[in-house]
Amino acid sequence: MKNSIVRKLFLSITLLLVIFLLIVFVGQSIFMQSFYTNKKVNIVTQELTQFAKDYKKGKFNDNQFQQELSKLFLKYNTTLAVLDKRGILKAENNFDLTVLTNEGKRVYVPLNNLLYSDQIDRILGLNIKENSRITIRGYIQDDYFIPLYIKTNMGVWQEENQPANAVQLSTKNSLQEMVNIEIKGKVVNLHLPIANQYTYSAQMNSLMGAITDWTKSNEDFSTYTQGDFPLIYRYLDKVNGLENKVFIYPISTNKGSKEVIFAITSLQPVNEAMYVLKDFYIYAFIIALLLIVIVSFYYSKLITKPLLKMNAVTNQLAKLNFNEKIDIQSDDEIGQLSKSINSLSENLACTIENLQQANLKLMKDIEKEKQLERIRKEFISGVSHELKTPLSIVQSYAEGLKDGLNVEKNGYYADVILEEVDRMNGLVIDMLELSKLQSGTYTLKNEPFLIVDCIENVIIRMFENSHNHCDFNFNVDEDTLVIGEKRKIEQVLINILSNAIHYGNKDSVIKMSVFDEEEYVNISIFNEGNPIPADKIDKIWDRFYRIDESRSRHNGGTGLGLAIVKTILNLHHSTIKVHNKEDGVEFIFNLKKYLN
Repeated sequence: MKNSIVRKLFLSITLLLVIFLLIVFVGQSIFMQSFYTNKKVNIVTQELTQFAKDYKKGKFNDNQFQQELSKLFLKYNTTLAVLDKRGILKAENNFDLTVLTNEGKRVYVPLNNLLYSDQIDRILGLNIKENSRITIRGYIQDDYFIPLYIKTNMGVWQEENQPANAVQLSTKNSLQEMVNIEIKGKVVNLHLPIANQYTYSAQMNSLMGAITDWTKSNEDFSTYTQGDFPLIYRYLDKVNGLENKVFIYPISTNKGSKEVIFAITSLQPVNEAMYVLKDFYIYAFIIALLLIVIVSFYYSKLITKPLLKMNAVTNQLAKLNFNEKIDIQSDDEIGQLSKSINSLSENLACTIENLQQANLKLMKDIEKEKQLERIRKEFISGVSHELKTPLSIVQSYAEGLKDGLNVEKNGYYADVILEEVDRMNGLVIDMLELSKLQSGTYTLKNEPFLIVDCIENVIIRMFENSHNHCDFNFNVDEDTLVIGEKRKIEQVLINILSNAIHYGNKDSVIKMSVFDEEEYVNISIFNEGNPIPADKIDKIWDRFYRIDESRSRHNGGTGLGLAIVKTILNLHHSTIKVHNKEDGVEFIFNLKKYLN
């Protein structure tokens, strides 16, 4: 079945492409040349008509006129010339001379028509200069003398055939009736072109030849209407054998003068291209045929590929492998089936993934519950341990009071009981405080406050009746503000200072300093005393952890002070570090400055 479909598709696609290829090649061979010719004639006709309208209205100065001629030549390979009623070519820089005859008459001799011919170098070779003697033969048209023969002391120039400048656009006399006129005299006025003022152009020479041939036809413009222009006819240059199209557009300028616009465009490029294409088509057809066979076979195989792909993907689905997808974007039945299979694969994969995620979340919840249970057990164990000793003391002293063992010490027993009750009360308060801070629901009341005043107030409260005293210095401005909850920062300071008093040497000086560091204020608290063992320095932030159990209980500590400090500073996004120094221990924490 598959091979049959491939064969049918291959034959049908190959036949279709071969027919299309034949249509393209045959069509180009038969119609390309005529299509190109008609297209180019239409374009040149439009451009020439627009040029004639603008020129007739006098829109062009000399510079703009030459720019328009250059644009037509560069863009459309079209050479354009404008001749006045005498047949004289209009040029940007005139090439002419004036002769004072032996009879004392001034004769004007225009030579513009020779500017673009292959005879210009011969004319310049006569070395014509002012005041030099000259002999000219030709004919007179109105007040112009059209030369056919020029002689100076440097040589002779003679037009063997009727030249392009012998055009007659407004006279009824034939050239033969005026050609025997000869003048002799002295050159009194001369305009000669320099090298960059003329350019010999084969197409311009062809145009002048076409103009000469057209004048021989004695065609009368009066038989045409304005809509018939430009006149178009075929011209074969006999010199180079090139086929051209010539355009003729007579106009009357806004100054009332009669002029004729001539244009010529060569059809040789397309002719050469067609000659080359005919040979090229043979090779192109062979190569294209080979490509058609290859592409057709590949495309026919491509049609059946989705079916094989769908079979492979469904086999993977049966094995619960959902990574394979059918990459088909068509909107036909095969494409819809492919999309359905992909959708089924995605839904199954999504469902299984959701189950896996739910299972993973359940496992995490179970693990979290186990961890919380472990924390609760540790917490209860710690609380039980912390309350066990003071409760035993209270029980013992209460029984002593009840039994009246030593009446004289009843006051002492009562003081001990009150002291232990007070310690247990502090422990409960600290436990509640830590639980509230670690619950995740506590919100800091961040407000700016003066850090120096805050520290001084805590020092006064802590050391007013203490044997120890504090040496406080700071290198920040007294008006320095930090952001945070002032009451909680005071609690941090009190807990750290209490820790310093409890663990520091008796009657030693506790040193506090505040120093600036870009966006933060650093606070250092140092107490003299034994260093913290290296293996215990990271454990001091744990709840109920004491380096010296007996000393801590004797001094009234609950074992929660530093844990509360750490939690408060974490809420402030601040850090705290502890360092052992040579003669004591230093705590350093930072607070963010308030920048308004």
